[in-house]
Amino acid sequence: MGKAMITAEFEGVALTPEELKRFDIFADVQEALLKKFPGTVRRREFEPGEVVCRQGEGGTTAFYIVEGRCRIFIARPEEERRRGRGGLIARIGALFGQPRLAASPKHDPDKLVPIDATVDLVYGRLASTLGPGDVFGEMSCLNYAPRSATVVAETPCVMLEILRNMYETLMRSKTFKSRMDEIYRQRALDNHLKNVWLFEGLPRDTIEKLKQSAELVSFDAGTTIFQEGDQADGMYLIRRGQVRVSKTFPGGERRLAYLTRGDCFGEIALLRKGVRTATCVADDHPVIEGSAKRPPSRVELVKIKTDDFNAIVAAFPDVRARLEILAERRLTEQVEARVMITPTVHSRRVEELGLIQGQNLMIIDLEKCTRCDQCAQACVAAHDDGLSRLIREGPRFDKYLVPASCRMCLDPVCMIGCPVGSIRKAKDLNIVIEDWCVGCGKCARQCPYNSIQMHPLERIRKSDSESTRTLAESGEVIEVTDRAVVCDQCTDLPTGPACVYACPHDAAQRVNARDFLGAHRHPAPHPSSIRETSMRA
Repeated sequence: MGKAMITAEFEGVALTPEELKRFDIFADVQEALLKKFPGTVRRREFEPGEVVCRQGEGGTTAFYIVEGRCRIFIARPEEERRRGRGGLIARIGALFGQPRLAASPKHDPDKLVPIDATVDLVYGRLASTLGPGDVFGEMSCLNYAPRSATVVAETPCVMLEILRNMYETLMRSKTFKSRMDEIYRQRALDNHLKNVWLFEGLPRDTIEKLKQSAELVSFDAGTTIFQEGDQADGMYLIRRGQVRVSKTFPGGERRLAYLTRGDCFGEIALLRKGVRTATCVADDHPVIEGSAKRPPSRVELVKIKTDDFNAIVAAFPDVRARLEILAERRLTEQVEARVMITPTVHSRRVEELGLIQGQNLMIIDLEKCTRCDQCAQACVAAHDDGLSRLIREGPRFDKYLVPASCRMCLDPVCMIGCPVGSIRKAKDLNIVIEDWCVGCGKCARQCPYNSIQMHPLERIRKSDSESTRTLAESGEVIEVTDRAVVCDQCTDLPTGPACVYACPHDAAQRVNARDFLGAHRHPAPHPSSIRETSMRA
């Protein structure tokens, strides 16, 4: 993000060191440090109804609320209406009762949606209120991440808008850190503990004891939290940032998952009274090409100590039963990862195409394909948002086109850095984008294979005379944004992927990358093998 953008969005009245000292959060910040970064804190005033920031936009600052109340919310975009009924094969499928797929799965209304603020939202009501002492925009400030939600002033508001260098100085302040930790314990930790699947249904007094005994810890990005084979000393809940989970197999290390705010890890070794079964590392949001350079961020965790963990497991059999289910699932995934890990030696061409990443490749046999367009039409007809997940462009490998369709990568870098945690890997390894996606496009930019597409959607515009409170509570939007979509392999359809099912010539196929590459280890040279191919109708 260039300097011009930072200057353009950083408005308000610059505060002097003497003025900053009047705010208690700067009380123990040395005056020399305040003088070192002049103009990095500005006093901003907002009138009721004024938008402070919008979801999906770029951001470089954090906000500290001094006076007033704000509404913070994620607006769900109005889905585009289907533009057509699809191709012949898709229509025949509909006649026989083949359903269309929802754009994204439905969730329990109490499911937490993490945002960049001192509060969380719940799926059933993606709105909340911020007041004096609350902070929002921290991850935008520290990582140049897109804004995770829209914030609108409900009453006259006074805020401090803070640039990164000063915010990092504040984070080293005992007063500020203590204030933020206390707010987190009182406002967010309670919800995190109650909404962690493992702890659902725990009595209020147990949750309260856990809140008070939990340890708040932090790690620099790149730091190993624990290593595979280490002795367990607790379970962790992610408060801020991301954690990368990996395991070593013969042939190399395999990344198993990226965990984000609200996720837990480290429970298996405690439950089985053994050693750590995987390595967990504090990860960082990636630096997008062309954006400003920045130092690595920190990952903040809630550590539930071994004694507390054991006491809960002993007192609540339901919790232990859920732990057993979670542990078994994660251990099974590790076994499957060992089976699916691909050989490390491939031709240079295979590496250039990125085929070794694909656990499930979409390929089109160009010798069989007649360009009838049934695959693309079936994809559109199979989903209720009318958006195609099949982009028939990509590299050639032998006689096959490898379209820009999700490859279910071994290392899904698209999952890194989502500001609202709306992208995840399902149990069947498909990448799922939830319907609270704010359209920032970060996942699409990070996918190296152009498999995630950003689609402009129709929006409902509201007149200025209508209240912003109504906008926040109704979930309607106040500006045009996009939505990210990715191939889900039509998991819920009995026929499997609609594009493959609809192809009348068996040209479209889904293949296991390891088996496919094994059968085509030395393909005959092809004149098109060094360029991108497009079959766009």
